Amino acid sequence: MARFLKKYDQTAGKPPGSLIFVGQQKTDEPRLRIIDYDENTLRDEIVPDANSLAPCRASRTTSWLNVDGLHVPEVMERVGAAFAISPLILEDIVNTGHRPKMDESPDMVFITLKMLSINEDRDRILSEQLSCVLTGHCLVTFQEQPGDVFEPVRERIRRQSGRLRQRGPDYLLYALLDCVFENYLKVIEILGDRIEAFDEDLLDGPSPELLEEINVYRREMAFVRRAVRPAREIALKLVKTENELVTDEITPYLRDLEDLAEQIAEAVETYREMLNDHLNSYNMAVANRLNDVMKFLTIFATIFIPLSFLAGVYGMNFEFMPELKMRYGYFLLLGGMACVAVGMLLYFKKRKWI
Repeated sequence: MARFLKKYDQTAGKPPGSLIFVGQQKTDEPRLRIIDYDENTLRDEIVPDANSLAPCRASRTTSWLNVDGLHVPEVMERVGAAFAISPLILEDIVNTGHRPKMDESPDMVFITLKMLSINEDRDRILSEQLSCVLTGHCLVTFQEQPGDVFEPVRERIRRQSGRLRQRGPDYLLYALLDCVFENYLKVIEILGDRIEAFDEDLLDGPSPELLEEINVYRREMAFVRRAVRPAREIALKLVKTENELVTDEITPYLRDLEDLAEQIAEAVETYREMLNDHLNSYNMAVANRLNDVMKFLTIFATIFIPLSFLAGVYGMNFEFMPELKMRYGYFLLLGGMACVAVGMLLYFKKRKWI
């Protein structure tokens, strides 16, 4: 399946709000996990049935529902009904190729963006869509599969003295986005270590393998950039939003998130420029090597021009050529040709052509 653009064949011609999963199924069955907490209480459990979620919205405690697996429309409909999520938003959630964005209404804030990871060989970026719906005292997150970067947030919730236990779902949303953004930096740092090492490899000499690796990292950095640029726009919108669901108390934290997003974007652009410079350096190194080869061949051919002339003159089949009767004519001709060749080499060296 294409990484930069998912196929939309199944959604063509369907009415708006149709729950058609677009992407690759990464888990067998959806899993629902709810963490409900305030300063004094904490409930962390797996929800066996989506029909039992309705009381969570009426609760005055902070509720975080995480859904792993987006491919079962019935489960998505029940979750949407329990938290009054619009069918248009649910349609965007089940479309894993959707561009990261932020939408808001008086009673809801919707954010979708990409979570990035890297494979074991550290040469391919893996992407997973994360969608967040902030409504009332609840935060609902949707992921393609179990496993994420949010375990530090869960650990902070388990500590009763943590700031998360004293704040609302808007601060929880900030904490999750902060984890996603910090993971962006981690992924970029891993790519950057290899990108910076290309300088020494280019000094050792260009090779087809090095060119292929440079192109691989250029492609992966473009993939990261496609996820990071919209995420920076989301951070900026969160800082400027006047939605009542996002309180003024977390504005300083959102500004810090915006600074982090700017740092990530700058790192991506820096490494993209470095990769372009590496590619240009590779092309220059190959061109210089080709120039050296052509210079050698040109000098070699230039030396043989007068030698070929002498050989051609004395190779003519005229009957009266005085030099042909000379006893040592052959050796004199070879000596003269050697002197011409040595003389031309000395001249080229004096002009610093070799």
